[in-house]
Amino acid sequence: MNVVYLADAPYIHTRRWVEHFVAAGWDAHVISFRPAEIAGATVHYVDGFECLGKPRYLLHAPRVTSLIRELRPDLVHALHLTSYGFLAGLSGARPSIVSVWGTDILEAPRLSPLHAWITRFALRRADIVTATGARLATATAPYMPAGRRVVVVPYGVDLARFRPLPHEADDRITVGAVARLSPEKGIEHLLRAVAMLCTRGVDVALLLVGDGPSRPALQRLAARLGISDRVEFAGDLPHERVPQALQRMDIFAMPSTWEGFGVSAIEASAMELPVVASDIHGIPDVVVDGVTGILVPPAAPPALAAAVERLARDASLRRAMGAAGRAFVAEHYRWQDNAAAMEALYGQAVRGAV
Repeated sequence: MNVVYLADAPYIHTRRWVEHFVAAGWDAHVISFRPAEIAGATVHYVDGFECLGKPRYLLHAPRVTSLIRELRPDLVHALHLTSYGFLAGLSGARPSIVSVWGTDILEAPRLSPLHAWITRFALRRADIVTATGARLATATAPYMPAGRRVVVVPYGVDLARFRPLPHEADDRITVGAVARLSPEKGIEHLLRAVAMLCTRGVDVALLLVGDGPSRPALQRLAARLGISDRVEFAGDLPHERVPQALQRMDIFAMPSTWEGFGVSAIEASAMELPVVASDIHGIPDVVVDGVTGILVPPAAPPALAAAVERLARDASLRRAMGAAGRAFVAEHYRWQDNAAAMEALYGQAVRGAV
C-alpha cells in the first residue's frame, strides 16, 4: 500500500508514524513545508513563500494537489487540522485521515470566522478524524458533521526505550522539563517557582531540554531571579537521547498554558518520574492527579512551587507516583498498542469501511 502524509517532516510525531508504517511494509511519501529526511520514505519538500507564514499553505494548494495526484496514494494522512488537514480537504484526496493535535482545535477556530470555516471544512472532507486524547476529541466534536465521531488514538511511548535506570542519589533535587521554549509551555512560571523554592531552602536545580524563541528571555529571567547557577539550558536533543536526559531528573514539570495532549509527560511517567503539570486541556488525560503526579492551576508559580516542594521533600511519594506512572502508561499509552490502533484505521479507510 502507498500512503501520503501531509505533515512537517522534521516533527518527531511525523517521523514516528512514518517510520512505523514503513516498517509495516507501506510505501510512504511525505509532503512537507519543512525540509528533512526520513529513512525509508520519500520527502517532497514544498518550498517558497516562507515569509508569508500560514497563507503559503493556500498558495501552494495547487502544487500539493498535483503531487498527490501524481503519487496516486491508497490513503492520505494529514497531521494538524488547519494547515495540512485543510490542504488534504482542498485536494479532494480519498480516503483521508486527519489527526488533530492541540492548538489547531483548541485555539485556531476561535481566531476568526475564516479559521472556524477552515476547521469545519477540513473535518467535513476527512473520512476519519483522530485525536490523541479524550479531551481533545471532546473539543473537536462540536465542529464535526452531524453523526460523525472522533477516534481517539494516543501518541504513546515505547516502554523498552523509555525505562528507568538506577542513578546516583544527590541531595539536590533536579526538576526538569522537555519542551519547546515558547510562551505556551509556561517555562517562565517554572523559573519563578524554582526561585521561590530557593528562598525556602529547598535545594533544587532545573534542567530544561529544548529550544525555541523564548530562550533568550528565559535566560534573562533566570538571571534576574538569581538562579542562573541552578538552571541548565540543554538545548534541543535528538529524540533518542531524551531518555538519558530524563534519567537525570527527579521530578518532571509541564507548566503549559496550552497543551493538546502532553506526550513528554507520559515519556517522563514511563521513566518512573512523578509529574507536576498544569490542570488544563489534554494534560489530565496523561497525568492522574494524586496518583501519577500533581496537577496545579496554569500560570500559578506559587502552586507549582508548592507541588514541587511536596515531592522534593518526600522521596517515598516520588517513588510511588513514579511507579504508578509507568503502570498507567503501560495500560493506556504503550506505543505498540497505539500504532496497532492506527494501523487498523488505515485498513478500514482503504477498504472503505468508515
